[in-house]
Amino acid sequence: MKGDVPLFRCIPWIASFAIASFAFASQPWAERSTEVEQILAKGEVTSIKPLGEGRNDPKKLTLSLDGSTLSGLWKPIERGKKEWAWESYQAEVAAYELDKLLDLRMVPPTVVRTVDGVPGSLQLWVDGCRLFADVRDETPAEPERWERQISRMKVFDNLISNWDRSDRDYLVDSGWGIVLIDHSQAFLSTNELSPNPDQIPERFDKRLVEEIRALEPDALRFKFGRLLMERQVDAILARRDVLLDRLEKLIAERGESAVVF
Repeated sequence: MKGDVPLFRCIPWIASFAIASFAFASQPWAERSTEVEQILAKGEVTSIKPLGEGRNDPKKLTLSLDGSTLSGLWKPIERGKKEWAWESYQAEVAAYELDKLLDLRMVPPTVVRTVDGVPGSLQLWVDGCRLFADVRDETPAEPERWERQISRMKVFDNLISNWDRSDRDYLVDSGWGIVLIDHSQAFLSTNELSPNPDQIPERFDKRLVEEIRALEPDALRFKFGRLLMERQVDAILARRDVLLDRLEKLIAERGESAVVF
């Protein structure tokens, strides 16, 4: 598992948002992401709690803005070589920005936030979830929907070269919706897909395929200019092309109905 233990991510924030009358469902931030981003980026920090776990000294922040309060996980990860991969707080933010671009709605809102003069990533502290490691022996209520989510996760992870995803690096909410966390080691400069065959998608979600096919080099460079290096952006597009080539080969071998959701 990568550096920071995500168990503490599933802490209640429903009560703190009651003032704003938020609607709470699977991925409750999805319809209010802009507002959540504003609170994360500009809210007054009312408390800072060291979590005491993880080599990157993560902290829980409580923030308030215009009568609404929420909590977030702050990671001050300086860009550099860690273990087997490069790691940075910028990768955490870039994962969320790409999630938005693809309308994936699986990565919680994440922004750049400086605390006591130190920059880091600040991600919404999500409520009502369990680690997949704790529910893997249970049966999802809708197996086809679950399989589709797993496919989308695998496509996303290969697109961002997030190959260290374990069953403790994603969460499952009360409606069996997947919440993706821990992306600090993503966005390598390689053009290859994951070396682990189990992480390579066998089926593809049609809508997500359309979204990744529409990615444009200039738009991505503009979007990630302050978060990623140019070679990291180019590698996203190169891996996208490898994924699309794989999709075409699978369709030729098995037929579209067996490969595309």
